[in-house]
Order: sequence, then C-alpha cells, then structure tokens
Amino acid sequence: MDEADFEPVAAPSKEGWPDRYFAVIFTAQRTLSDEDMYSLTADRMVELAQQQPGFLGVESVRGEDGIGITVSYWADRASIRSWRVNIEHLAAQQMGRQEFYSWYHIRVAEVLAHRTFDADTSLDDGR
Repeated sequence: MDEADFEPVAAPSKEGWPDRYFAVIFTAQRTLSDEDMYSLTADRMVELAQQQPGFLGVESVRGEDGIGITVSYWADRASIRSWRVNIEHLAAQQMGRQEFYSWYHIRVAEVLAHRTFDADTSLDDGR
C-alpha cells in the first residue's frame, strides 16, 4: 500500500457514550466462500445491530490474509445478550459457522476509560 492508496478516516465520535460500556471483540478467519454473500450478510448485521437498544458503535478491519476483527460497543451486558439471541443474527451466526469462517473468537470486555485524538480537530479527550 502506498500513500496514494491511503484515505484518512475521521476518528469515531464517542460523544454521548456512557463513561463505562462494553465491547464485543469478534476475531475471525474468513474462508474462500462467496464474498458477495458475506458482504451482504455483514452489512445487514451492522444495519440490524444499529437498531438494537444499547448499541453504541462498531469498528471493523480485515487483512489480506482474511483475518478480521470487528468490535461492537454496547451500553450494558443485557444489550449484548439481546443481540446475541436476535433471530436474524442467530441465522447469520449459523451461516458464519457453515460458510464464512474457519474459526472465530468472541471476547466481551468492559471499557472503563477511553481516550480520543483527532489531528483534524486537535481533539485530545482524556476521559
């Protein structure tokens, strides 16, 4: 990747988030299955998660080796439990195990503090 391929992305806003919240960290190895179906499913899951009570945000990256990390942020553990058992999400989980992933790990962590820096706004929020 050279500098011409780099497009800066603004730092996600944490404005309005609680001082303490939860992160669900999903690390996975993609298979060589249908990329179009995977993208449609992944996009739908983000859209659906955004509609869930307690959802705060999501960040996701995937390397050329197929390993990806998606972190979703939630106000509380009850919100995470509700998302985990959402009927459409359950179907996507099953498809993920059958088609999309060689393996995955899910970790849930409580975020006690966060810091934000954005050079474009000279913001350094030391919460």
